[in-house]
Amino acid sequence: MELNSINSGQTISQNHHDGIKCGICRKGFKKGARIYQKGLSFGVVCEECYKNNSPEDLELIANLFIAYGGYFGMRKDSDYSLYKVLKTLTSEDNGNGSILELNINLLYQALLHGVCPHQFRQGLKLLLD
Repeated sequence: MELNSINSGQTISQNHHDGIKCGICRKGFKKGARIYQKGLSFGVVCEECYKNNSPEDLELIANLFIAYGGYFGMRKDSDYSLYKVLKTLTSEDNGNGSILELNINLLYQALLHGVCPHQFRQGLKLLLD
């Protein structure tokens, strides 16, 4: 299959993805996989990650994991708290970083703990209101 013949969201049949893992959560595929392509970004994601994230979120997540490493849910922790992470990051930052850097770091930490971007946005909104 050529790269330019692939449509975003196209399903890969079972026999074409043995041994391939999701580019977001790193789980092996039990059902069909989805091809994700936006611009030059290209990846394969499981049905669950594809359904739980918008195309923009998939691109953001993939870029964060390429830049910083890790994968979705790598540090899954039942007592994860956005407030605690924010408090830790702001105390470590000493006012040297920008709001954008802090927000990226918060989102990255949330992704590592298995929090989807839409859940992160909801939690941040609740925290700041």
